[in-house]
Amino acid sequence: MNQSQSSSPPAGESRRSFIRKTAGVAATVATANLLKTPVYGQSQAPSAGRVIGANDRIVVGYVGVGSQGTAHLKFQKAHAQENNIAQAAVCDVYQKRLQAAKGFLGLTDGAAYGDHRKLLDRQDIDAVLIATVDDWHAQVSIDALDAGKHVYCEKPMTRYLGEAFQVYDAVKRTGKVYVVGSQGCADPKYHKAAEWINAGKLGPLVWGQGSYCRNNPKNSEWTYPVDPDANESNLDWNRWLGNAPKIPFNPEHYFSWHKYYAYNSGIIGNLLPHRFYPLMVSTGNPEFPRRVACTGTRQVSTDRDITDTTHLLAEFPSGLTLLVAGSTVNEQGLPDLLRGRKGTLYFATSQNKVEFKPERIFADELDGEEFHDAQPVDDIPRLEKNWFDCIRTGGRPFAHIDLAIRGQTVLCLAEMSERLSLTLLFDEKTRKITTGDGRVVPPLTYDSMVPART
Repeated sequence: MNQSQSSSPPAGESRRSFIRKTAGVAATVATANLLKTPVYGQSQAPSAGRVIGANDRIVVGYVGVGSQGTAHLKFQKAHAQENNIAQAAVCDVYQKRLQAAKGFLGLTDGAAYGDHRKLLDRQDIDAVLIATVDDWHAQVSIDALDAGKHVYCEKPMTRYLGEAFQVYDAVKRTGKVYVVGSQGCADPKYHKAAEWINAGKLGPLVWGQGSYCRNNPKNSEWTYPVDPDANESNLDWNRWLGNAPKIPFNPEHYFSWHKYYAYNSGIIGNLLPHRFYPLMVSTGNPEFPRRVACTGTRQVSTDRDITDTTHLLAEFPSGLTLLVAGSTVNEQGLPDLLRGRKGTLYFATSQNKVEFKPERIFADELDGEEFHDAQPVDDIPRLEKNWFDCIRTGGRPFAHIDLAIRGQTVLCLAEMSERLSLTLLFDEKTRKITTGDGRVVPPLTYDSMVPART
């Protein structure tokens, strides 16, 4: 783990005491920072951007064209005509990837950028898709919003909670359409579930569950080959690091960044959003959490900072509790369920299918029901089309900003809970995080000193 991301207690001081002392010193300042307005672009008013009509072509730019960014390039090129879009510009810190993306879209050298701000200066670009390393999500999102662009940002929304609220505030301030890239949110089964729940079919929600589990054959999830062509002359290393700790050029960190806390939260931010966000959609009324607890272990895959197995428990003000698990060392997960007083919803894994089964004591008054849609599950092009449609109509996208900030709050508190060994409470009115005894806990930031995992 990077030195500025980890620290050990001084001799004679317990780990618990060390955590309390470290957290307490910064609590007042850090918590206050959550309430600040966004720091990006404060010196200038946000651009209004172009008003896009129902038949206008949407001009799109792409920031981050690694594997996931390139997947978006391909999907949107395949559906460019039906979505009525023009793919106008690309940006990446690695020249090899940048040139490949430029060639794939048939762009000129002038449409390929190493700095996202130059791409955002273009007045013809209406919307930006962000698929960078996680610690750049907030900066690029807010810069794009302030430049008058609509935003589709890959999950997770941001690296840390404070900057997630900065993105949220920027979306509300600018009125632009923002989507967080959890494609399961576009699955019809979850929207049918929300319809049933809002109609009272399940009665009060009690608890739900889901998981995203897989098993890497080499016991090294997110370890990717190092491209021998990558070096400091064609990869802007310092820019790629962004807010992360400054370290010498390290190709392993660049290509396998998912393994390190400096750049992401591992399973919590990369796998769990695929289940957690859709489950929140299906409740019909996504909430901020009241209480979050999370455990994680790293006993099987040890070539990393992050855990290989994680269990997240989130309690909401309505009384609903969600349990979501993730693993990269065993693919047997939990079936996706939502339980209510009157019945339970069973979600199929590989189909857009959900089934309602009444509880035994309500079987005489309620009938079972099944919904099935032929569309594939987790379809990225469907979420992208929804983004484009909402840009034109002003509608609310499936993975909208209010869902994104509520889910990101859960995910960020889960990381804090796991890494600090704490159960955490959240107050949505003050955005304050506390323990059960009322002690304020500062949210993690790029400067946080977190004890190393033992």
